[in-house]
Order: sequence, then C-alpha cells, then structure tokens
Amino acid sequence: MKPNNRFIFGILSIVLAALIAFIALPTVAKQTNGKTEIVRVVQPVPKGAAITDKDVQIMEVGGYNLPQNVARTMVDVVGKYAAADLMSGDYVLSTKISLTPISSDIELNSIPSGKVAISLTVKTLASGLSDKLQPGDIIRVYHFMDEAKDIPELQFVKVLSVTDSKGINVDNTKEPTEDEEKQQSATITILASSEQAKIITALENGGMAHVALISRGNTQIAEKLLADQDTVLTKLYHPELLDSEPLADVETSADSVPQNNESSSKAE
Repeated sequence: MKPNNRFIFGILSIVLAALIAFIALPTVAKQTNGKTEIVRVVQPVPKGAAITDKDVQIMEVGGYNLPQNVARTMVDVVGKYAAADLMSGDYVLSTKISLTPISSDIELNSIPSGKVAISLTVKTLASGLSDKLQPGDIIRVYHFMDEAKDIPELQFVKVLSVTDSKGINVDNTKEPTEDEEKQQSATITILASSEQAKIITALENGGMAHVALISRGNTQIAEKLLADQDTVLTKLYHPELLDSEPLADVETSADSVPQNNESSSKAE
C-alpha cells in the first residue's frame, strides 16, 4: 500500500472510530437504558373475556426494541376483549385485544336485520343428517309427529353452526385423529325470520325435526334458494307487500333445485 493510501485509510479509521464512540454507542445506550411504561398481563385472560384492571398492570421497562403496537396505558386495555389467550407476563399488543365481544361463531356477529339465530335439537343421528352438516349448508326442515310433513316456511334455511351437547362447535369438515373422539351433533343453529323461529320453537315442543341437505358450497345457488324462501314467507304472512305479478308456486320441489358438485341428500 502506498504511503498516501495508508494515510487516508488511517484518517478514515479514526473518523469511523470517533463516530462509533461518540454517536452510535451513546445512542444505543440511551435507547437501551431509556424507560417507558407498558401494560402487562398479571393473570391469564382467556380469549373472548373482558379485560379488567385486575388482569393487567402498568410496568416500567426498557424502551429499546419494544413493538410499536404495545399498549401503554390502562385505558388502552381495560374494558376491551381478549382477541387471543393472554398469559401472565405477556405484553398487551393492539392485535390481541378487540373493542367488540369475540365470538367463535363469526356469523352470529352479523345477523341481518329482521332475522334471528335459533337452534333446533338433533334428537337422533339420522334427524341431524348423520353428523354431516356444516356451516353455510342450505337445509330443508321436516316435522314428524304421526307422519312426516313438509313445512313451506322451512324449505330453505341456512345453517350457521352445529354444536355438541356442551355447546362447542362441531367441525364436520375433517375427520378426527386417532387420539381424538368424534364430536356428536346435538343442536343445529340456523338463520331464521321471526315466523320461522316460532315454528322451530313449536317443533322443539312437539314431535321431531328432521333435516335434509339441499345445497352446499355454491354461494350463488344458496342466495337464490334463500331469496325464494323469503318470497314464500312474504306470500304467506305479508301478501300486501307483494307486487301485482303472480308468484311461482310456493311448494318448490327439491327435484327442481339446481345441484352443485356435492349432491343433495336426505337423512333417512
């Protein structure tokens, strides 16, 4: 290396060392030693539970490398809902809390105006389609007392969820592993109008409800069937709201329903 180059290299090394010693290191030390207040969990909070002032506390910690979305005041957390299981010692992040109550049934958070969610009991394996129902299915509900009867008001209804005897959602989209016990359907929750809900209530108190699968996995067909059902309900209970044009026959045949790749089936 030429003397000139060695001199320049030496000067640059000195300047770099000075920058590290007098600027970089003090900056890192300041950030590391700097203190800030954050909210920390002091006792476990399960997902969905409301967070109280007994569940969290303000704690002073080093501000270096903290997540940007960490909660820093009690107001940010208390009264909100845990969007995930919070364990003792966790920092509370904005992604782990919710302003609104959390439900494992997403459909129940957005029930359309004029509709309700109501459940009917699965009294036998066959009456609940042999544990094959899934959320989003379009089903037909029959009533059996002395004989099976078709119910015009319940030709096409949407399944919101299927639950076991403990109210836990049943996932019929996958087979249980060897060490898992298959959940048994106990109730079916459906989306219903007030008129349909009254009929479901009557079925719960007399006879047996039996369901048949009409459509699955096709949003376009599902929307058409539910629209047809709404038209039937309007004709039966609010004929004054109808246009002057005649409606199609309310007794829509299951054979006339367009099918998708998963064939319609009825429980025996």
